[in-house]
Amino acid sequence: MTTIHLPPATYSNAESAAPEGFDAIFATPYPFSDHPSFPEGILKRALEDAGFSVGIIETPFWQRSDSFKILGKPRLFFAVISGPVDSVVLNYTSSRKRRMEDLYQLNGNAFFEGYPPSISYKIRPDRAVIVFSQRIRQAWGDIPVIIGGIESSLRLFAHYDFQQDAIRRSILLDSRADLLVTGPGEKQLVTAARLLKGGALIREITIPGTARICKETERPDDAAELPSYEEITTNPARLIEAHKTTLKAMGQGKALIQRYGNRIVASQPPERYSTGDLDHIYGLSYMRSNVMGGDMSPALRMNLFSVTSHRGCAGGCAFCSLNLQEGRRIISRSLDSVVSEVERLTHHKEWKGYISDIGGPSADMYGAECEGETCIRLSCLSPSRCPRFDLQRRYLGLLRECRSIKGVKKIFVGSGIRYDLLLHDPELLEEIMVHHCGSFLRIAPEHTEDHILRLMGKPPYKALEDFVRLFRSIRKAMKRKVELAPYLMVGHPGETERDVEEMKRKLFSLSLPTKDVQIFTPTPGTLSTAMYVAATDLTGRDIHVEKGLKALSIRRRMIASG
Repeated sequence: MTTIHLPPATYSNAESAAPEGFDAIFATPYPFSDHPSFPEGILKRALEDAGFSVGIIETPFWQRSDSFKILGKPRLFFAVISGPVDSVVLNYTSSRKRRMEDLYQLNGNAFFEGYPPSISYKIRPDRAVIVFSQRIRQAWGDIPVIIGGIESSLRLFAHYDFQQDAIRRSILLDSRADLLVTGPGEKQLVTAARLLKGGALIREITIPGTARICKETERPDDAAELPSYEEITTNPARLIEAHKTTLKAMGQGKALIQRYGNRIVASQPPERYSTGDLDHIYGLSYMRSNVMGGDMSPALRMNLFSVTSHRGCAGGCAFCSLNLQEGRRIISRSLDSVVSEVERLTHHKEWKGYISDIGGPSADMYGAECEGETCIRLSCLSPSRCPRFDLQRRYLGLLRECRSIKGVKKIFVGSGIRYDLLLHDPELLEEIMVHHCGSFLRIAPEHTEDHILRLMGKPPYKALEDFVRLFRSIRKAMKRKVELAPYLMVGHPGETERDVEEMKRKLFSLSLPTKDVQIFTPTPGTLSTAMYVAATDLTGRDIHVEKGLKALSIRRRMIASG
């Protein structure tokens, strides 16, 4: 007997459409969250605040192009938003096994209901931006398509895809999108909408923080040029040169180009955001729920009462994708803006007095400033702290102010913290230990061997030793027990089996738990991934790279076994 599966429902906010339709329509591979911690929530509110109407097509049955016709044709553009995580990184483990759950879906169910749990029926397809953009083209032909988010930013130029073990070309070419928004994107998307409404052609838009395919005569002035796609496929080691050039150009506020035969992918200089910009966008009204109502995804539930205090991370860790998405410059919200958001949380129907996080990529960088306008360093903190980086130490005051708000019982620091910075601010460390953590304080040393830490862009092992000593000296005076919970990594380029043995020995000597151990995942667009492909460090010196999944699993078990 043959089983016939009917296409699952594609959800949309069709009931809120005006008779003439929407200005813009968003397509997302997971339930749309009207929440400032989710990119789609911020982008929708930014457009609506500017006077544009936004339609939502969430979890479309992407196997059929007519799923993207449910709201009709937008007046201005379609926008494909794949979410806060690259779809391939989210869909696969570091050992290339397909994940059977997706925490951004309702109940974590990764597959369309009523369908077999196979790759063909995953709600979020691999390379979701490409798949959705192509389906929109099939459904609507030559209609403006804008892509953005972390998946688009990481795959803007030629990149390594670990699931295919291959160099792929720019996502702009494979998706056939007209415009790519880099970074957070709300200012760029509003500007693009205004230009399109005014009669501009999508292929003519060249505003900061966007990228598109262009001809030689249209390339940006004074653009830094990356090795071409053909040069990288011939010699993948040139990925290191490409990624270093990209990060330096971003720090200098320069445009970038990369050639693909007779075509050019051109990225304009990054858009600059200010405290005022962040105060405005986070001050808008968010429901903090799924737009279609009903149950929440585990990811939304986890972040329901979280607050973003700033964007950017000065750390510049080689394996982290935040460099390309948010940049190194810290842009902080004002104290009043964060306090106002916390006060609004206390009126939410599910409020119980607990905030899961107030922070950013690294919570204790709130308020940090850089005296320079441009910079070619890859990190503000590695190999040594830049003298122009001013930490300001405003995070302590922010926590105290928010903790004093009526109705707030406890604020947790769920964001990452830089333990090397806390070495210089023991008062903040004590405040976090006493008031803002549970039974564990999570830190991310990742490794213990200095030559690996240098490749990672992390602080040296001595910083970890000093921090553990400081942490335990503070803990002695505390009435409750708090332990350290380190995040650890094996398999980073440059690591050998001997390094793992040394890491195990050193962690044991510090009496640190070793439960949270991950295998290095070659994320597109990062320096660590370039080293993984090239088998060299950033200077071109050969390094060992272990790619055998069995050997990597043994290393992980060696550390995790304690």
